[in-house]
Amino acid sequence: MTATGYESTFRLHTSDSLRAAALVLIPIVLLAAGSAAAAAMALVSGGTWLLRYYAASRTQDVMGQLVFIAAGAFSAFDVYQVIWWLDLAVHFVTTATVTLLLFDVATHRKILRPPSNSAEEHKIAGWLLVNGSLAAVLWEIGEWAGYFLISRSIGVGISDSITDLLAGMLGIVLAVCWIKRIRSFGRACESA
Repeated sequence: MTATGYESTFRLHTSDSLRAAALVLIPIVLLAAGSAAAAAMALVSGGTWLLRYYAASRTQDVMGQLVFIAAGAFSAFDVYQVIWWLDLAVHFVTTATVTLLLFDVATHRKILRPPSNSAEEHKIAGWLLVNGSLAAVLWEIGEWAGYFLISRSIGVGISDSITDLLAGMLGIVLAVCWIKRIRSFGRACESA
């Protein structure tokens, strides 16, 4: 059984310190920014552990963790209110990261098989587009639910949600193109 997507036995790495930081940030964020921000940071922490076990490389693991932790920290400490465009940039990068992670999980768990022709490659691309988009939509639903159930401080609104989704969709398309061109659907599915 594979310990991670990029190594066969579990070994501690320097990159695991980022996972520890994400865990430590949960109570810090709870005290500093409240339960909504702490819940988001708990999701961030979970994402860092998914990367530990499914990322295709240590570089992808570290980069993904940095993206997730930054997204959670920016939200908790109101950086999005100071830099208006940062929310869109983070949605772009985060959904691209989530889409890459979905691909790695699906290939590792044999949900996606190596394609034998271009039609099967298009099916993989479609699967990624649908599931990446679903993740983006679920995030926006989570923001609205958090606004109504946890804290009115969560920034929601129709224009915010639409622009977040558009930025996210661009990130998803970029991730799918990157996987198809750089990593190759077939090679990635075979190596998992």
